[in-house]
Amino acid sequence: MIVLDQLQRRLRIKVTALIAAIVILGFGVLVILNIRREAQVLVDAHQETARLLSAAILGSIQSGMLQARPDVIRRLVGDLKAQLGDVERLDVYRANGVEAFSDLETLRKVDQLVGLDPDTVQRIARMRREPGERISHPLFVKAVETVMPQQVYETVDGRRVLTLFRPLENRPRCQACHGEDHRVRGVVRIALGADRLDAELRAARNRQILIAALTILGVAAAGIVSLGRVVVEPISRVVTAARRIGAGDFEARVATGSKDEIGELGRVINDMAVRLDAARAELQARNAELTAALDSLRESLEKVALLEQIKGQLAKFVPESVKRLLEENPDARELEKREADVSVLFLDVEGYTRLSEQLPPQQLNRMIQLYFSSFLEIIQAHHGDVNETAGDGLMVIFQSDGSRTRHAQNAAGAAFDLLRKVSELNEEFTGVYPRVAIHVGINSGSALVGATKLDGSGGGRWTFTASGQTTNLAARVAGLTTGGEVKVGPETAERIKSQYVLQDDGEHQLKNVSQPVRVYRLVPAGVYRTVDR
Repeated sequence: MIVLDQLQRRLRIKVTALIAAIVILGFGVLVILNIRREAQVLVDAHQETARLLSAAILGSIQSGMLQARPDVIRRLVGDLKAQLGDVERLDVYRANGVEAFSDLETLRKVDQLVGLDPDTVQRIARMRREPGERISHPLFVKAVETVMPQQVYETVDGRRVLTLFRPLENRPRCQACHGEDHRVRGVVRIALGADRLDAELRAARNRQILIAALTILGVAAAGIVSLGRVVVEPISRVVTAARRIGAGDFEARVATGSKDEIGELGRVINDMAVRLDAARAELQARNAELTAALDSLRESLEKVALLEQIKGQLAKFVPESVKRLLEENPDARELEKREADVSVLFLDVEGYTRLSEQLPPQQLNRMIQLYFSSFLEIIQAHHGDVNETAGDGLMVIFQSDGSRTRHAQNAAGAAFDLLRKVSELNEEFTGVYPRVAIHVGINSGSALVGATKLDGSGGGRWTFTASGQTTNLAARVAGLTTGGEVKVGPETAERIKSQYVLQDDGEHQLKNVSQPVRVYRLVPAGVYRTVDR
């Protein structure tokens, strides 16, 4: 119940926040739009007032100028400044930026053109005073250039004002006195204070904000109460049932009375509970079956592990080719026995009898095992297959599909790598074991290669070998080598002569071979001498 209360509280908070956000966002936009619209209306009214005032003042100035009464215009400007409280500035400037009616420049030009009454000239001359600074306001310049009214809100002496620049056009009736060489006689500047406008804007804004706040509170309260009944409580019932089902009580159900989405969700959960209850019963039955099957499988795996252990131990005594054959067909008697082109390598440890006299049997066995184990990696790297070991010797078969020279080159490369490895091991075990030397004989040609299963009363045994004259000749060539030499038969020499340096060792009469055989010695890399082919 504590968890459910917390869930309901969090859900109410989220719903309240969502409603508040939607209402605030919606009404906030409306309030902003209303404030802007009302503000624009007030600003437009303020600007219209300024335009009407400036038009009236401009008309009075033009009327006084047509009557040649600048003194009247000057008094009018002064009276308007005093009487109109919202008018911050009211000035008249000539087109060159000099304040009008402050000197006699215009009077002299008009008098020269039309000849004014002397009394009028004298009366106007008494009005002369020193003009102020020239006006350089950008909108003044623009009003003169475009002959269009200009206006801008700006701050003057810390107060915001609306400043208007109204050009006095040089109309045809004015040109008789002022000439036709210019379009604008002067500019009237009126600065109307915006204090009243700003106060009205603030009042309108505050009024809109207050109305919006009251509306938001009312709508939010109604929405929260309504959604609490329509959404929060039904969802709480759904959550309660879902939690019970999640805890394993598949008998729990949601009370579904409404046909809305939440009611549909409740019906789906009820259907899910029914299906889960049925699935649990089926799962329990399946678990019982799986438990029995697992026990049986565990026993089988234990047997397989034992067989794999036995297989791993037996694999140490079986060549790789035989293992592959057994995996493919455990009863393949002579199935893989075939004639193939191979290279056979015989390796013997020189002076094995002497070593057996110098070392105890166990130490000699460890030494031979150490050296031969290091040979295995080299032989496999050159794609050779150790056929058999015999105390101090190895027989290795090299084969390759589709190439008669590749396996011969592999055998020769393996021979030199074996000699190099022996040299490294001799250095490593100096003082531990006597120095070891090996000699190698290689021959290539056709042989009967394959695995044969020999059956007897004690069971069967697999053998893998390459039999025939090629193997016999390889063994005889190995018998001719001494002192770490590698010698090859004539067929091997023919196949590797483009890759290795060969030295003719002459013809030899070999045991069980009717004709003399020419034997070649492989010259190690870096040794230069005359080579007989």
